[in-house]
Amino acid sequence: MATPEYVTDVVWNGSLGNISNLNPYAYLQKLNQESTIRFLPVIVFLAVLMIIGIVGNAIVAVVFCQRKRKSDMDVFLLNLAFLDFLACSFGIPFEITDLCFSYTFYLPIPCKLLRVLESWTSMASALILVIIAIDRYKHICRFGERFNRKKVKILCLVAICVSGLFSWPIFIIVGKKTIHIETSEIKGVDCSMSDEMGKSEYPLIYYGLLMFGFILCLVFVIIVYVRIFLFMRRKKAEIQNHYKTNDIGECTPNNGNMAAGDPQSVNLNQSNAKGMQMHGLQKSGELSLNRNTTISGIHITRPTMIFIVITTAFIISYLPFLVTMLLRNLIRDFEKDLSPSLQVFFKFCIKTMFINNAINPVIYGFLCREFREDVKRLFQRCACARQSLEQPFRRPSLP
Repeated sequence: MATPEYVTDVVWNGSLGNISNLNPYAYLQKLNQESTIRFLPVIVFLAVLMIIGIVGNAIVAVVFCQRKRKSDMDVFLLNLAFLDFLACSFGIPFEITDLCFSYTFYLPIPCKLLRVLESWTSMASALILVIIAIDRYKHICRFGERFNRKKVKILCLVAICVSGLFSWPIFIIVGKKTIHIETSEIKGVDCSMSDEMGKSEYPLIYYGLLMFGFILCLVFVIIVYVRIFLFMRRKKAEIQNHYKTNDIGECTPNNGNMAAGDPQSVNLNQSNAKGMQMHGLQKSGELSLNRNTTISGIHITRPTMIFIVITTAFIISYLPFLVTMLLRNLIRDFEKDLSPSLQVFFKFCIKTMFINNAINPVIYGFLCREFREDVKRLFQRCACARQSLEQPFRRPSLP
């Protein structure tokens, strides 16, 4: 990674630059070490996310791939795990490397490609979460309708392709950023917004459009889940009023498909189990429930709750990144005027988007009993296989 300054000038500019009496290579290495120590909290933070994300998403992928009958929810979560695994396996190590070589990052092509990868995985995850919100709305508010597994695969593939199409401008925006050392004529190189784009309005337009798209998706998802919330509250009130005025035996199903939502969308007592069956449809392949989850008195199933929490985590983790990038493009020399502590905070804000990539498996583990049981069985099989391999080969005894 480290390359002497005169070699760097040839690589980037094609000509030799002015070299001071100081040893440029040793001086930039010293600045790298100081920068690494300053950003050590961010590096540790990213390393923890990387370990959790790689291990967690690998387990998620294995668990859902081993299921013989995959539901639409399994396909959604499998695609999210694939994107998160890429971000944790390639994006986070690249960011750690960038923080450790803040003044001597001499690899322009990997810089561009990995920045594109980070943008691509984030956009694809956002679009898939929008598709999930639509699927939840159809299933709960449209009497059990939902996307079939084939359509889910097609929609996820379209989301991934569209995200790649909108991510390619990053390849132009990022690249070599020359860092001028104030005390000398030595120049460092960082992987950031390229020098060519530093005075252009193109990055501001691009990140402004990203912010607009993010807000659009955010508003859409919020509206969808609010409509689900209102629908379930209204349906619960209708059912409760019905049971107050009529005997449960007088209820007749409407073609057996009067699903007001998920099977445990309305919390009724055991004596009303029959009526509850008419107002909720159990779909095969859905995650099982430990207990009903209540939001403002409305009971929703664990699958819907998981998707709501995943979407919320994505919004919280991605919003600081977009705001920081907009500030960086709106205010010239934004980072130069920051104190060391604010520089660390600035780096934290840029890296918060990786929280989403690492936290999803944790969400599944906390909210889904079936997933926990599958993981337990997976580790039990691994332990049994290891024991069988460790047992010495024994020849059968002769009679």
